[in-house]
Amino acid sequence: MNAALLLGALVVSVLLIWGLLSIIKTTFKTALFVALVVFGLQIATGIGPMQVFQQVGNFAGGALSGISEWLRNWGGNYKPPSDFNKGKQALEWVLQQALASLSSD
Repeated sequence: MNAALLLGALVVSVLLIWGLLSIIKTTFKTALFVALVVFGLQIATGIGPMQVFQQVGNFAGGALSGISEWLRNWGGNYKPPSDFNKGKQALEWVLQQALASLSSD
């Protein structure tokens, strides 16, 4: 067996396992922090977990509605003109469309 291939596969495997463990560790830390914040709110103010997560859903709903609006307009009047050139004109067009989209809200 090729030693370089074996060494490379070993290094990649170790890096993948290390990355996976880092993700799992971060997930547990975040879950613990969220639980502590929700518990602290419940003890200090009487706000229950359902109220907290309902408000989080409202925040996410606002963000998701903006994304859905953008996707709805994807095939609409946001298409570039037929004589569209690359470069500076492309950047100007993108900025105009972004400003028009932001000002319409």
